[in-house]
Amino acid sequence: MDNNLEREYTKLEEKLGFYFGRLISYPLVPPEHVYFSLTTRCNLRCQMCDIFKSPTKIEDELSTPEIKDIILQIKNMRVRHLIFSGGEPLLRRDFFEIVEFATTNSIRDVDIITNGTLFDDYIIKKLLNLRLNHITISLDGLRETNDKIRGKGVFEKVVSNIDKLKHYKSKYGFSFPTLGINFTILDDNIDDLLPMIEFARGSGLNAILLQPVLFSNIKMYEKKRNVLWPSENSIFKLKKTTKKIISLKNTLKDFVICTDTDILKALSGYFMGKRPKINFGCYEAIKRIAINSEGKLWSCMGVYGDLKKKSLKENWCSSEAEKIRNEVKKCSEHCLQDCVYSSSDILYHVEKVLERLDRKVGLRNKEIEEKLLERVKHYIDILNEKYAYQRPLTNIRFKRELKKLYLIRDRLKKNQQN
Repeated sequence: MDNNLEREYTKLEEKLGFYFGRLISYPLVPPEHVYFSLTTRCNLRCQMCDIFKSPTKIEDELSTPEIKDIILQIKNMRVRHLIFSGGEPLLRRDFFEIVEFATTNSIRDVDIITNGTLFDDYIIKKLLNLRLNHITISLDGLRETNDKIRGKGVFEKVVSNIDKLKHYKSKYGFSFPTLGINFTILDDNIDDLLPMIEFARGSGLNAILLQPVLFSNIKMYEKKRNVLWPSENSIFKLKKTTKKIISLKNTLKDFVICTDTDILKALSGYFMGKRPKINFGCYEAIKRIAINSEGKLWSCMGVYGDLKKKSLKENWCSSEAEKIRNEVKKCSEHCLQDCVYSSSDILYHVEKVLERLDRKVGLRNKEIEEKLLERVKHYIDILNEKYAYQRPLTNIRFKRELKKLYLIRDRLKKNQQN
């Protein structure tokens, strides 16, 4: 079996694990990402961010040895993607030591999220030598708009630093890290959405992520008192703009718009306080772990672990984590953050992979299929065990989900017999 197909099988196994792990509120596979906030300190005062108002004291932040120990725990949990953020992570004096430790300890993809203002030639060269996978730089519009949101002179400084990064990447022959922009959608910058996509692409960047500003969403819409929340006129413009963005997302070959199409479609409704009509299931505390600068595991539903008291795996598999996952499933907030996931993709993805296998009979890998079949049988056993303790009303859902697993199992068995 070719490498691409093998990777698809791995993704398929993960998707099944996430899907049914969410159903039983217990992780069946390692998380996809770990977001690690190294500090709450920041050198900017962005309009939509209040992290600088209550920064963690330096003495309360995790020490370098503590962070290194956590990185090793992340590695041992077989997490492949680690994202360092802040605050502004470069404000930590040990930043390079920490990131280098992560990249040299077999964590496959290590990214950083930064405001991009603290770069100089020395820092850029050090960043390139860290073997990072991706650098995300926050920009919220073109010059005038961005500087209104992030501070005077920030746009010019960041763009200059991006140019330096690209220059040194080219000069020393680095293909990585890839470079992208994180854009927070506010009332002030909706007119800049399309121009920023073109700017990023024209500047030789690789990607852009568009995220709506996060408040207590429907409450914010009802109160209509915050200048950051889009007005009705802005929402009308956004609806038109997102159609064009979706078209670009589907046609651009040399640039990635990372935001999911379903999220783009739901943006205008989100800002109007409407629940998305799409089949979203939130995978917070299943697909990702978020660690703050004090070593606490946290989610939108609250803190559920402390790495100064228990190991990462103990916290991740704890009863406190299970409570958080149950709360997440009951959540009624109007949320469109990137931890949501369209659950309807599961069976489609299964069928897609298996159909490709049917077309490549000579390249099929029976060992991998058998492994996946055993995993599916394992999930069936777990669901049957959980099913026995569910209330009658909930049993209907479990029966439906079990039926999906039986279909996958039977398809895999058929493949084994061919």
